[in-house]
Amino acid sequence: MDNKQEPAFAKAIARRSKILYVITQAEMGGAQRYLYDLATSFEAQNYDISVAIGQSQDKSLIYLLRSKNLPVYELKRLVRAISPINDFWAIFELRKLYQKIKPDIIHLNSTKAGIIGSLANHTITKISYKVIYTAHGWVFNEPMSKIKKWLYWGLEKITSRPKDKIICVSAFDYQTAIKYKIAGTKKLITIHNGIDISNMNFLSKEKALDKLIKNYELTDYSPTPTHPPSGSGRKIIIGTIANFYKTKGLEYLIGATKILISNSQYPIFLIIIGDGELRPQLEELIKKYDLENNIILAGRQENASQYLKAFDIYVSSSVKEGLPYSILEAMAAELPIITTAVGGVPEMIKDNDNGLLIEPKNYKILAEKIKYLIENKPLAQRLGQQARQDVKENFSKEKMIRETFKQYQ
Repeated sequence: MDNKQEPAFAKAIARRSKILYVITQAEMGGAQRYLYDLATSFEAQNYDISVAIGQSQDKSLIYLLRSKNLPVYELKRLVRAISPINDFWAIFELRKLYQKIKPDIIHLNSTKAGIIGSLANHTITKISYKVIYTAHGWVFNEPMSKIKKWLYWGLEKITSRPKDKIICVSAFDYQTAIKYKIAGTKKLITIHNGIDISNMNFLSKEKALDKLIKNYELTDYSPTPTHPPSGSGRKIIIGTIANFYKTKGLEYLIGATKILISNSQYPIFLIIIGDGELRPQLEELIKKYDLENNIILAGRQENASQYLKAFDIYVSSSVKEGLPYSILEAMAAELPIITTAVGGVPEMIKDNDNGLLIEPKNYKILAEKIKYLIENKPLAQRLGQQARQDVKENFSKEKMIRETFKQYQ
């Protein structure tokens, strides 16, 4: 057998490329779901995958990734809020990790990880990594002071230079990046989020409701209700899945529920699946409106989408979005959807075709639209059926993963 040394290019071909995914926090949301889908995909089996995650009390994503035997590095200095001292040291914490892992590709997710991750890469002069950044909605579109908006815009623009590709999850985000000169068209690409509709398992309405409300006592409510088309016996369940952040506009949904209950001939209930930093404020608002017997804050639920069939109507009251998985899942569940026309949402929901669109921050109009769907059951059914067909045809997980991995080449 020939003992000649193996050519260098042959070794390079034999070695699998390394991908390091970086994200700001582990609390499950759209960006975390996106990262998990990529890191655990069939395509990812051709790469050595590692994940770096910033500090957060909720460790959900970390547990999920480690259950798949993926190496996860917890970054002590990378935090969600602006923190000059932590942010400064996070740059060097990430730089040290880059030098340790020596990834071929760094895929940054969410604003802080995108900014800090780019700066960390920029400080390394001898090695050049390929840097991909997914913008899950531009943070300067969120409700915040003008100073913060300008700060985030400036940082996004400056740190876009060392990035090789910026993935926008919606055409809205793509056009926003062009409008505010974040980057040029050669660096930007739109790849919609996607789900695997064939792999979704929904509980029946009765089972979902039983699990969600078993720890609550609701006035005029039965754990296994029937839903006749009309009449005093009918009970309406409005629902949503959302983290308790300001961007989700949950106070407007609670306000709309107050109006509906005050003017409805039958019991109306709201179930919010999720949790977060604004829970105390939302609980206080519910108490102020005397809605403790009509609104459930159900907390975070594992595989939350399995409970969607509990709802008669799905509502998203966000004031800022990218391309939310929660709406894609509600479409797959064949629910009639009412949502604010923010971010990439109008690319998913077409008004009066597969859902209803409303302006954000208007609880009165939201209440009117919910009442309209309650009183027009055939329309609600048609919207839900069309929504399921549209998500199946236009927002597949397989397409999202395939198009994303093309950017690694």
